[in-house]
Amino acid sequence: MFNKKKKHEFQNIYNKNPETGAYVIEVSLDDYSELFNGWDASPLRRKDLEPELIDYLEQAATEIPLKESVELCFYRPLSIKDDDKESKSITGIKNNFKVVIFFIQKTLRINYRQLLTYMTLSIMFLIGAYTLRNVDQFELLFSIMVEGLFIGGWFLLWEAFTVFFFTSHESRIRKKLFYRYLESEVYFKDTKE
Repeated sequence: MFNKKKKHEFQNIYNKNPETGAYVIEVSLDDYSELFNGWDASPLRRKDLEPELIDYLEQAATEIPLKESVELCFYRPLSIKDDDKESKSITGIKNNFKVVIFFIQKTLRINYRQLLTYMTLSIMFLIGAYTLRNVDQFELLFSIMVEGLFIGGWFLLWEAFTVFFFTSHESRIRKKLFYRYLESEVYFKDTKE
């Protein structure tokens, strides 16, 4: 029952294209410049998307289940229609999605290196602690060192667990969301009356 209610909610928020079956994420524009960051002096096809637009698209992507396909529809007044700008804008939007995916992959590579480092050190500390624990000479300093190895080993193991299951998980989901946008259709339409 909960899944039906949740599905019903996002169906009320986003229209579905009857021809393709994809959910349409709609954005209204007064001008093409609203798509891109005004501080970016790059050519249109290489400009960064407006940060608020990226936030909106990411929010919309999380509301629609990943198994569903999406389309991006930008409504603009008929008076400003420019096929060349629209073509370049679509290229710029897709390029932005590629850049976001690139940085997510870079973050994931860093996370996986941390994971490997934490796991390696954790195993070394724990093996060392269990090996030294069986030594008969237990002086106070030696005993503290063994306990430190245990604590350090378990702490690093927990850090590896956190990186894999929490930090990297969020990045992997974000990557899937932007891949879906990269494969989605992007188009412009006249403003709704």
